[in-house]
Amino acid sequence: MKITFNHLWRNAIDDHVLALDWSPDGQTLAVASVSGPVTLFHLDGTRRFTLPAHGFGTMSMRFQPQPDSSLLATSGQDGKVRLWDSSTGEQVCEMDGGSAWVERLDWSADGAYLASCAGRKIRLWTPAGEMLQAYDHPRSTVSSLGWRPKRAGDERPQVLAVTGYGGLNLYTPGESACIEENPWKGSALVMAWSPDGRFIATGDQDSTIHFWFADTGQNLQMWGYPVKVMQLAWDASSRYLATGGSDSVVVWDCSGKGPEGSKPATLQSHEDLISCLAFQPVGDILASGGRDGNLMLWRGMKNKKSPLLTAELEEPVSQITWSPNGKFLAAGTEAGDVFLFEVK
Repeated sequence: MKITFNHLWRNAIDDHVLALDWSPDGQTLAVASVSGPVTLFHLDGTRRFTLPAHGFGTMSMRFQPQPDSSLLATSGQDGKVRLWDSSTGEQVCEMDGGSAWVERLDWSADGAYLASCAGRKIRLWTPAGEMLQAYDHPRSTVSSLGWRPKRAGDERPQVLAVTGYGGLNLYTPGESACIEENPWKGSALVMAWSPDGRFIATGDQDSTIHFWFADTGQNLQMWGYPVKVMQLAWDASSRYLATGGSDSVVVWDCSGKGPEGSKPATLQSHEDLISCLAFQPVGDILASGGRDGNLMLWRGMKNKKSPLLTAELEEPVSQITWSPNGKFLAAGTEAGDVFLFEVK
């Protein structure tokens, strides 16, 4: 089936694009800049609001994953977590993150909990900004966190995975301490749950990746990357994990018993390091952005030397994200340009 890649619009925020996220209804694109402001664009490219967000710099941003929600959470270098109504541009509330830099945020799949981390401080919040629980990560500064995905009919409790030096810990609301420790003598920098909750993948300080089996704590370590792996993307089926860490996209097949003993596929066409990766949430197309300024689309996770389609964005691509329906792909650059493409 032929794929088309239509450029719909281009806007500028005049600063390095740090983060992108779509509202659950796919009508609003939030664009965070390194210096702090967050700009909200309508799907048609109209600039709706610019939020002051965090004066010393925004570090993370996530929409609440509820179908009718307009709630946007941001965190930054002022030690604060803020909630915004994206339909009005007004701040809803402000919370103390516990340390100078609040580096990461993540909503639980049902939108009932917001997790934040600042240094060793982990805090769980309600959508109204009430702090439910606070933890001190036992071994190190928290590098990344993420809630286990949940699908319809999943009655298991919410689980938050937290990484840092020394391994991976699991927490759940209502418990006063971590419910499971998975030690490892190394430092995980980024993490991503597979959509089915079977695996937690991490990109590590020593230029490796780990696969953690969530149910057993067993882990597999994969070598061979020339630089640290800071880009991880799962496909919707949980079969494939795409990773950065070089100028090629490296793709692991996690079907069956997992990736142990397998050889990954490589997607080769970028001329500089991979900077961002994202699979369609609905569909099977992988998007890759590179420091070479190219945005590429791939289909079929086998060894390839040419993508389906390429768009030249002129400057290093810093962020990409698909709309919830998988029909639109947004990209941001280090120069502050924001692009929207329609994929069909």
